[in-house]
Amino acid sequence: MTAQLPLQRLWSKTGEQLRHPQGAAGRLIGHLMASINWRPYQLAFDALEVRPTDRVLELGCGGGRSLGRLCDLASRGQVDAVDHSRAMIDMAARRNANRVAGGHLRLHTGPFSPLPFQSNTFDRLLAVNVLYFFDKEGHDIAECHRMLKPGGRMVVYVTDRSTMSTWPFCEQQTHRTFDEVDLRALLVQSGFRNDRIRIERAKLPLNISGLLAVAVKQAE
Repeated sequence: MTAQLPLQRLWSKTGEQLRHPQGAAGRLIGHLMASINWRPYQLAFDALEVRPTDRVLELGCGGGRSLGRLCDLASRGQVDAVDHSRAMIDMAARRNANRVAGGHLRLHTGPFSPLPFQSNTFDRLLAVNVLYFFDKEGHDIAECHRMLKPGGRMVVYVTDRSTMSTWPFCEQQTHRTFDEVDLRALLVQSGFRNDRIRIERAKLPLNISGLLAVAVKQAE
């Protein structure tokens, strides 16, 4: 049992860094996740259906690899991104320096609730592998609904609980896991109508099972 304790601490520290990357280890995690997450991002980009003039918000942008693509899609619009981690925002700023300097991309460090924007601001909202870290009281997901304009679209990707339960760094104190029922319930809880939510299963490399959700805010 004693021999397992260092390994358990390592997995716990890994889970903590995934939740809130910091320091050199956090930067390493950021580079690693940018590569691992790219296939889910490709699925999410297609589902998001960004138009050239859209205002787009990404929550949990990490090192910012996705942001260049969002700026290209919203070529005459505006892209904002929020991440809890200053280390990740700094990495995203370096990766997208020209877009930040030109004002096309704006980066924000802070929590997901409250978000620093007025209600009904964004046409599109993206959250890839982020919902695990949303608060259990529902404030973060409610902010997502508040941010969207009527008729706006939110796209979420999470790895299914059936896969995440096999990963030793996904502990209850750092990760909230989902199956299809839980994911739909969270979106309904935030204010999305059940009939405006679509959830599809995604099969990824390494036998990873994912869930891709598209939720549209009811037009007023």
